[in-house]
Amino acid sequence: MADIRTSDPTSTAAVLRRSARPRTATEYVADSLRRSILNGDLEGGTRLSLAEIAASFDVSTTPVREALRELSFDGLVRIDSYRGGVVTAVTKDEVEEIVRIRQVLEPMAAREVVEGMTPEILAEARAILGEMAASDSWDVWVQGNRAFHRKIYEAASSQRLVSLIKSLQDTQVVFVSATLRKSPLLKETATRDHDEMIEALVAHDAERLVEVTVRHLTIPIRD
Repeated sequence: MADIRTSDPTSTAAVLRRSARPRTATEYVADSLRRSILNGDLEGGTRLSLAEIAASFDVSTTPVREALRELSFDGLVRIDSYRGGVVTAVTKDEVEEIVRIRQVLEPMAAREVVEGMTPEILAEARAILGEMAASDSWDVWVQGNRAFHRKIYEAASSQRLVSLIKSLQDTQVVFVSATLRKSPLLKETATRDHDEMIEALVAHDAERLVEVTVRHLTIPIRD
């Protein structure tokens, strides 16, 4: 998979990773940009120009605009209606605030998850962890990490609560990706926590799940 680099290293499309082409141009651009962001090639604060990206992928600006809109739903991009968008950037202080809020909300969700967990959801969560472990690709791990947490929260009874948590997850995803990518030890810690969460769910142990979850949330802000 080749990188696409322009002659100007400061341009919007300085580094883009082409994915295998999906069914549509929008999917192709969205998937490629997502990989570039999660792999750290496009850092927080990078401006994404409609014209430059369209030229890099040899498509019109319409699928690029649609792709950026899709990425904004994932928390990866903030939309600029006229020129394109900007890769989401938050500071460590902002992430610390998000973590504090999540440490209040997620214990409530965790207790609901234990009560509502089904064998089907548990099996799907385990399958996601298996896919993460089997891949050497960082963006696969990051997307799997998000998918794992969202999967287990499907068992929660309060979807309004889960929606709030998802929104906070989206806000910090670029920061979390960059932090864990630079620290293999933090990634290993996160992986162990995921396994402990599964064990707590199997044991129907709400307090253990809460304990692991609260600890797990601090990983991106550990020095």
